[in-house]
Amino acid sequence: MSGLLFAALVGRPQANSIAIGFQHAGVTKGIMIILALSSLSASLLDIKPYLHLQLVPHITKYRQLWRILIHPLAFANSTELLMGEILFYNVGVGVERAFGSRKYASFILVSTLLSTFLACISILVGYQFGLNSIPAGPYGIIFSLLWQQYRIFPSLYHFRVLGIDFSSKVFNWILASQLISSNPPSSILISLLGLLTGYIYRTDTLIPLPSLSISRRRLLVRRPLKTYRIPLSLHQLLSRLFSPIVGSSLPPRRSQRVLPGQSDSRGISTALPSSVGMNQQPGVGRGATTANDTGTGIRPSLRSLLASRLNTSTNSTNTNANQTQNGSNDRTNGSGSAQREGREEPRSATAAMGEWVNDMTGRSTRVATEDEIATLSNMFPNLGREVIVRALQTNDFNTAQAVEALLQESG
Repeated sequence: MSGLLFAALVGRPQANSIAIGFQHAGVTKGIMIILALSSLSASLLDIKPYLHLQLVPHITKYRQLWRILIHPLAFANSTELLMGEILFYNVGVGVERAFGSRKYASFILVSTLLSTFLACISILVGYQFGLNSIPAGPYGIIFSLLWQQYRIFPSLYHFRVLGIDFSSKVFNWILASQLISSNPPSSILISLLGLLTGYIYRTDTLIPLPSLSISRRRLLVRRPLKTYRIPLSLHQLLSRLFSPIVGSSLPPRRSQRVLPGQSDSRGISTALPSSVGMNQQPGVGRGATTANDTGTGIRPSLRSLLASRLNTSTNSTNTNANQTQNGSNDRTNGSGSAQREGREEPRSATAAMGEWVNDMTGRSTRVATEDEIATLSNMFPNLGREVIVRALQTNDFNTAQAVEALLQESG
C-alpha cells in the first residue's frame, strides 16, 4: 500500500531546534510530493478516468480490482489537488510532530486501509440508493487528519462573526468544505468516512491486527488501532532508501545576538552586570563595564544599559545631597543639580531603550545641535528646552516638521 512508501520519509528530531516548514515532518513532505506527482502524471497521461472507484461496470463486469488500490493515490482535478496539499501542510505537519514519524506513518497506513475498506462497503450498500462511485484522492487520510487535529490540539484563539463563535481551526474546515462539495453526494460520503476512520483510530476498540513478532507466536493480536506500529526494521530500511530523494528541511538560522544570561555560538557569555546580578565580581565597580564588554566588542544588553544609567543617576543624586549638607554655599548648585537629575532620571530608561535599539539595528545615535535648539527657542520663547528637544527627536530632527508639531501643540 501507499502508506508503506510514506513510512520511509522519516525525520529524526534534534534537540534545541525550532521546527518550521517541513522540519520533523518528512512523512507529510513525502505524501505531498507523491500526491502532486501522481496527480500531474495522471493529467498529462490522460488516465484520470481510471482513478475513481466505480462499482458498475468497472468492478462487477470488468473486474478492475486494481482501482481499489490506486484510487487514494491521486486527485482528478487541480482544485482538489490544491486544497488537499494545503490541508496536508496545515494539518499533517502538526500531527506528525505530535505523533512522531513512525507512529504517523503507521497512522497513514491504517487510515488508508480502513478508509478504503469503508468506501468499498459503502458503495456496495449504497448502490441500491443510486451511489455507484467514489471520487479519486486521499479523502480518507485528509479527514482522518482533521479529526486528529480536532482531538489533539486546542484552539489558539476564538473570534465572533455575526454573533457566531469560531475558533482558529475554522479555516482548515473552510478548505475542507471545498473537498466535501467537489463531487456530491459521493464526496460527502467519503469525507464522512474519513472522519469515521479518525474516530475509530482514536478509540480503544480491540481489533485483530497482524503481528510479526516471533515471541508472541500468533499471527493476529487483538489491540487498539492506535497502538499499531509498522516494523522498525522496515521503517529504517525505507527511510534509508527514500530520505535522500525527499531530502531534509534545515533548522532555522539562529541569530548571533543573544539575550542576557545566555551565550552565543562562540561560547562568550553575556551575563548581567554585578549591579543587577546576585554577586559582584571583584575589582569591578557598580555601573562599570567588564573586559568582555570592551575588549571583545560585544554589544551591551538592554539590562546592562538600564542598570548603568540608573546607578549613575543614583550616585549623582547622593553626591549632590551630600554637598547640600556640607555648606550653605553649595545649596543653590546642589538644588540645581538635583533638579537636572530629577529631569534626567525618568528619561534614563527611555534613553537606554533608544540607545539599545539603535545599537542593535546599526543606527547611529543622533543628538540635537545647539543651533537647532536655538532656532526653535527664538521662534518659541515661551517653551522650555525639553519640549523643543523632544519635538526635534520625535520628528527625526527635521526643523520644519518640529515647528509644525509645536504649533499644533501650542494651539
